[in-house]
Amino acid sequence: MISFFRKIRLNLLSNGKLLTYLKYAVGEILLVVIGILIALQINNWNEKNKKSLLEQEALYNLKADFQLNNKELEFIIKRTESSIDGIIEILNHTGERNSDEFVLDTKILAAISAKTFNSQDGFLNDLINSGNLGLLKSAKLRSMLSSWAPNLKEQARIEGYLEDSESKLVDFITKNGNWLNIDNLTPSFSNLNIPESGFDVSNNNMLASLEFENLVENCLIYHNNTLKNQRKVLDLSREILKLIQQEIDINK
Repeated sequence: MISFFRKIRLNLLSNGKLLTYLKYAVGEILLVVIGILIALQINNWNEKNKKSLLEQEALYNLKADFQLNNKELEFIIKRTESSIDGIIEILNHTGERNSDEFVLDTKILAAISAKTFNSQDGFLNDLINSGNLGLLKSAKLRSMLSSWAPNLKEQARIEGYLEDSESKLVDFITKNGNWLNIDNLTPSFSNLNIPESGFDVSNNNMLASLEFENLVENCLIYHNNTLKNQRKVLDLSREILKLIQQEIDINK
């Protein structure tokens, strides 16, 4: 093709048709420029299409992770709410309010059974660490995803206080109570066939202790703080999932 155009130019010059040659040369340059522009446009389109496919894949992966996060948070929140109810019931029977009808063994685990939140954020971490968070066109979604890790860090900090509070209560029960009595009434331990205690000790005696009441009350406070933050994290997770779905629908 190049040799074909070269022959045309040579023929025009040899015949003294300089003006015609110049017009032809300009036209040839324009054709080359147009060809380059078309090639660039096609390349840009291919790049945009590739990024769009990568973004859609990222959105679907993020959607799957945050659906699991929502489900886990909803479960944990219900468990925390149940623990708070059980702790309040214990506090309603401390000191002189103790009653033979109330069995502490069936409620004590509520104060020491907090569950930590383990986020499904492997894909998000890969996206951030690889510098590919920019694949997502939504600035709002990128901002919320960037705030996810700091919120998890705060959640872990609050859970740490609760775990410490529970540990102190466990130590108190170990020194002043009877774990066999508690474990024998715990459904999840029924397969162990745990024998009855060899000591005639009632855990209800702990209800008369002011130290026990204070330790249980501390667990209540930290459970409540944990619950507040769990709900905050769930709200963020739900908003992120909502934005992810919006972007998926836009890209369809």
